[in-house]
Amino acid sequence: MSEEKVDAEEELQPPAIGGTFLTMMFMLWIIINPDLRDFMGESAGSVLEPRITFDHQYPVLTFLFAGIIMISFTTIIRHFIIDWEKMAEIQTKMGAYNKAMGEARQSGNEAKMKKLFAMQPQIMLLQSEMMSNQMKPMAFTMIIAIPIIMWLRIFVNGLDLQVISLPWEPNYSLDDDLWILPHWILVYSGLSLPFGQIIMRILKISSNRGSGSVTEIVN
Repeated sequence: MSEEKVDAEEELQPPAIGGTFLTMMFMLWIIINPDLRDFMGESAGSVLEPRITFDHQYPVLTFLFAGIIMISFTTIIRHFIIDWEKMAEIQTKMGAYNKAMGEARQSGNEAKMKKLFAMQPQIMLLQSEMMSNQMKPMAFTMIIAIPIIMWLRIFVNGLDLQVISLPWEPNYSLDDDLWILPHWILVYSGLSLPFGQIIMRILKISSNRGSGSVTEIVN
């Protein structure tokens, strides 16, 4: 990379962090407020329970459909709110900078390394901008994700037998914990996360076709 690829004279404004701070505070408020968690779970249950509970007979299907619903909505929201072109641009600049720094170190070019070190504040701002861009959808996705997760907790507590059969464990207890994560969260995540990757890939392909170009974006 030449130094021109990362313009040392370009003035970068620090990304706004107010929205991210408010989002984190809202998450903390939910964590420490059990009444709010129950309210959110019950609200989601009023919509989901008649449709995907299956009379508590098929908990794996309930986890699966709840995961598909949550992942579909949150992935779509994330796709349309995040500026993927800006993300790709920042990643390209950072990759070029890291490559140039590695080449300068390998060749022992002290003058080039000095110039590249002087650009580090700009690179840090680019990293902050990328993180801020990734955090933008969080407030919206939480409105969907947290109520569904809280409802699943209520759903699991309402099961007569909190056990499911897995290929490697015929009596897998949903109520036990792995470190701090309950087993039902692990089952739910394992069933739902692959759908998120599939949906994201479909959305990216559709967007690339619509724009007539293909941009590789690393999540």
